Amino acid sequence: MLPLILSEQQIFIFKFWFNNQLCSGMTYQNELFCQIGAFDADQRPQVYQTACKLAQHDVNLIVTCSKTTCRLWGSLRDEAVKRLLLTPSELWISTLTHKHADVDR
Repeated sequence: MLPLILSEQQIFIFKFWFNNQLCSGMTYQNELFCQIGAFDADQRPQVYQTACKLAQHDVNLIVTCSKTTCRLWGSLRDEAVKRLLLTPSELWISTLTHKHADVDR
């Protein structure tokens, strides 16, 4: 399934405490999401392309956009997203994809 793209005007962003750090979250259709990354709006095509690659591994993602920012959100029900939040890394994309590939085996 392809990731959704939403305007940031359509969502409610809130802060929550997770793993000893303050995180940004949002809700969409009764699902809780955590912000995985925030990028300049001009990086939207690359962010969406990355989200599509991750979606091939059944990672539940949403991309939100404003005039200045593009954000990638992961469902807090998704085990790969939870692992990412517990063990953040600069290589989060490859970590997320790799760990989800292990689940598929």
